[in-house]
Amino acid sequence: MTPSTQKSRIAWIDLAKGICITLVVLYHVTNKHPLAVQISSFRMPLYFILSGLFFKQYENFIGFLKRKTNKLLIPFVFFLMFTSVIPHDLVTHKSAILFLLKRREVIFNLPIWFLLCLFEINIIFYVIQWLGGLISKKYQTPVVIALSLLAGIVGVSLGLSHVRLMLFVDTALSALPLFVFGWWLNRKTPFLRTPVNLKVDVPIIIACALIIWLAAAPFGWVYNNFTLTSVGPAYLCGISGTIMILLISKIIKHLPLVSYWGRYSIIILCTHFPIKMLLMLVFKDVMPDVYVRLTVFLLTMVACHFMIPVMRKYFPYVTAQKDVIKVG
Repeated sequence: MTPSTQKSRIAWIDLAKGICITLVVLYHVTNKHPLAVQISSFRMPLYFILSGLFFKQYENFIGFLKRKTNKLLIPFVFFLMFTSVIPHDLVTHKSAILFLLKRREVIFNLPIWFLLCLFEINIIFYVIQWLGGLISKKYQTPVVIALSLLAGIVGVSLGLSHVRLMLFVDTALSALPLFVFGWWLNRKTPFLRTPVNLKVDVPIIIACALIIWLAAAPFGWVYNNFTLTSVGPAYLCGISGTIMILLISKIIKHLPLVSYWGRYSIIILCTHFPIKMLLMLVFKDVMPDVYVRLTVFLLTMVACHFMIPVMRKYFPYVTAQKDVIKVG
């Protein structure tokens, strides 16, 4: 892969991440709009798959663990502690502890659950790759995929049985096949490296959109509450939506504002919910609900946009911009 190709690939991946985080904020602010179910069906799977696209083992497990701690675990712990002083029900101050156990609805800044879950997924997949190499060097990829699917089946089974594990481990198991799909897509197919072909890409985008429109069903990955009818749509729409967004991003390549948000999506992920909640309190009695939600969405994105340089400058070690633990 040439340097120019690498830069181009990163550019449209940033755009895909920007679209993803915008959809996350939009859903959290306006989750009652007509397309809420469709957006919800692929917004989190898109993040899981995007994360799998660039999975790398690095030098060894210790180095890998340090990097993922810097990028995921430290931001999670910081924002959990920083925002848990404002409980979801404004009564109990035990929300951070309950959040880490099984009461996933009690934390004020709920979106940060993704960071812990993704940290666990990375660790689990690292171990699975190691086991795959031990079992068979020749057939390591099929073994890794099989073990990952098995882990996914365990996660879904827990969801079907309404069994919640601490620290989102059940959700991590359920989401692992999506992460592995991203890993497979990048390393075993030319998907990311093939040039745009509108005659092929546009029909695929339309087909994916139709799948989402017809198959989308309400499902929240944070709760891992699968039903027999939601298992198929959860994965089908997640993969279809991701392919759709990736192809759209590859065609467009770059949108200055959205691509910028994508590059620093972790900051928006960790800060938008408290901002949104504050704005909802300010505007809730000022105008009709539909206008309140539109106004809050726009102002939340504006606020997050200006939060990015602030967090980068003053809080770089807790927003994955600089390493707390030395690596390399």
